Amino acid sequence: MGTFLVLVGLIGICWGLVGLIRSFFKKGNKKRNFIIIGTAFILMIFGASISPTSHSDSSKASTQSEKKIETKRTSSTSSEEQLKQKAEHKEKEKRKLEAERKKQEEEKQKLEAERKKQEEERQKLEAERKKQEEEKQKIEAERKAQEERQKQAENEATTALSQAEAHPTRENYNSAATLIQAIPNGNQHLSARLATVDATIKANEAAEAERQRQAAAAQEQANQVAAAQTPQQNNEQTVYIAPDHGTKYHLNPNCSGLNNANSVVAISLQEAQARGYTLCKRG
Repeated sequence: MGTFLVLVGLIGICWGLVGLIRSFFKKGNKKRNFIIIGTAFILMIFGASISPTSHSDSSKASTQSEKKIETKRTSSTSSEEQLKQKAEHKEKEKRKLEAERKKQEEEKQKLEAERKKQEEERQKLEAERKKQEEEKQKIEAERKAQEERQKQAENEATTALSQAEAHPTRENYNSAATLIQAIPNGNQHLSARLATVDATIKANEAAEAERQRQAAAAQEQANQVAAAQTPQQNNEQTVYIAPDHGTKYHLNPNCSGLNNANSVVAISLQEAQARGYTLCKRG
């Protein structure tokens, strides 16, 4: 606007000067030309005065517009950057959450594996405990059964030993000895009592053997005396035999050696000796 007024003022001044010059030659209205020149000069002055302001305003407006554009551009760039950053942040958070989820899943699997391992260990220990308990019960049952067998064997051996002590015969001793030897863990007390019975039986057997020896010696002596006193013709002496019982001949038909005979036959001494009969020690 200021520039336009300056141009108009300049044209007006030129126009007024031309008219003023022409008025000198043609005697025109000089006053009007001076008014035109003055008006044009004022317009030019006014235009010149406002021209910088307009230019400044235009510059300011342009600067502001550029700033607005730059601001918009910056804002747009900033918005894009923010959107990009938000997207990156969102993706980062997503990856972080996924990593955390995987980590939690791995921890869960690890805990599950540890739980299974502990459960297997617990079951293994429980099985071992049950096995030990079964072994313990088995050992206890075996111990009780052995104690029962021991007790039963001791009772049977004690009964047999008491019988052997009451009637110390070799047969009773052998029965008691067999039962005592069958006791699983043995019994020193019963063995000591059995040794006493054995000693008693041996003493009795020795005494009986001595008695029989003495009786046999006495009988032999008596037979020798009787034979010395009997004449030779006594070969016709009558003796008694049991054909179905033994190989002894007896001088007395009432001899105890004939007690179990089914039949008794009287024959001569010579015939009895010829048949292989020998004299009974009891007569």
